[in-house]
Amino acid sequence: MCSSGLLPNLMTYTILLDGLCKHDGHLDEALQLLKAMQERKIEPDIVLHTIIIEGMFIAGKLEVAKELFSKLFTVGIQPTVQTYNVMIKGLLKEGLSNEAYELFRKMEVDGFLPNSCSYNVIIQGFLQNQDSTTAVQLIDEMVGKRFSADSSTFQMLLDLESHDEIISRFMRGSSQHRKMK
Repeated sequence: MCSSGLLPNLMTYTILLDGLCKHDGHLDEALQLLKAMQERKIEPDIVLHTIIIEGMFIAGKLEVAKELFSKLFTVGIQPTVQTYNVMIKGLLKEGLSNEAYELFRKMEVDGFLPNSCSYNVIIQGFLQNQDSTTAVQLIDEMVGKRFSADSSTFQMLLDLESHDEIISRFMRGSSQHRKMK
């Protein structure tokens, strides 16, 4: 690209870094590319910061991901709902359910309304962490806000229905509620 006189821009770097960060084992290359980008005076936007944070979680670098997220606020970069979703998903993947839940609630306090994706991410995380009570409460909240479960969340509920009494009661109650309408 450079040899033909074309210089990479923010979008080019974002695409390359996204690919490198999503494939475990390429984080060092991604960080080298990020450094080269910044040496060219191209500053990362929130999309790129979110990609890097997600890459840190994929690489198992929980503390670095948390630090990068915290730094967003100190350098004046506003996270997006997607940035919060990445953080929540990463925290839940690490088994940090309470921290993920607190961040989910803080998100709204910070002025970012959880969307359907936010609810599906946190519900799936709580189901994976065997906390069906909280998952059911979040499903009720999600439905109350007129969001719906995506196919992955619904499949997890179906898979758990046969051996999780809370999910089983919830699913029976939901189907009876639908029949009454």
